[in-house]
Amino acid sequence: MADKTRVTDLDFVYISYKEPNKEENWADLKNKVPWAKRVDGVKGFDSAHKAAAEKADTEFFISVDGDNVIDESFLLQTLDWTRTDRKAVHRWRAKNNINGLVYGNGGLVGWHRDTCRSMKTHENAETQENQVDFCWGVPHENLHNCYSTTVINCSKQQAFTAGYREGVKMCLDKGKPLDPGIFKAKIWPTNLRILSTWMSVGADVENGKYAMMGARVGCYQTVLAGDDHVSVSHLDQMEKMYLEFIENNDVDTELYAYGESLRQQLDLPVADYSHQDSRFFKFCMPQHRNKGVQDHEYK
Repeated sequence: MADKTRVTDLDFVYISYKEPNKEENWADLKNKVPWAKRVDGVKGFDSAHKAAAEKADTEFFISVDGDNVIDESFLLQTLDWTRTDRKAVHRWRAKNNINGLVYGNGGLVGWHRDTCRSMKTHENAETQENQVDFCWGVPHENLHNCYSTTVINCSKQQAFTAGYREGVKMCLDKGKPLDPGIFKAKIWPTNLRILSTWMSVGADVENGKYAMMGARVGCYQTVLAGDDHVSVSHLDQMEKMYLEFIENNDVDTELYAYGESLRQQLDLPVADYSHQDSRFFKFCMPQHRNKGVQDHEYK
């Protein structure tokens, strides 16, 4: 018999912390996945995911972030373990509700419990590459299909934090900041496209400018100021970062200032898109089309 698993036979574990929309999204998930379980308020990305692994009763489980809204079509899928490594982290894409990007950030993730329990990332990392994300030090299956929307604009702080984290991560090479002198030549082209979109698109969405601002500040602080980029792994530090850069500053003035610095010092394609510009950009973006549930992101 083929080694297959229906998605509806898997445990779903919802991981929330301080997301302003976490209760609304939890109610939505429970309506769609009545057997879903929850981990709430565990500090630290690594620790929260380990707590999720302990909640799960199935060997392979699905984690859902606190700012994520799932597409019910995912529940109709069947996983064929001859196509992907069951022990690897399975990361599906999500659509960003501010800038329209469709990629792995914020999407549904499939975990083998043993992999999740044994990894050491973020606050528990023992190597530099594991301090900021799971992707460099834990085996991954990066998958093409999009099965959720990441909703990150329910507060100014939520939008800024999301943008800042991606502004930092897109500027890293295996966990290390790219040198400003070779930044444009060495950054992966897809990361440059994602980074530029985060920094330029979203003025048409509530609090979207704060996500754009966060991405610009994150990039600037990581590449040009040489700040401690590991702070993105600590949500309390991110709260302080928000208060420092946003709370007492005019967002339009700061957007322009950081945009000018990034254009002049790194030659980055940063656009100051208006409400209408952002809407037009997203209208012209190619529409994502799902394929097989275990088709890879890039072949």
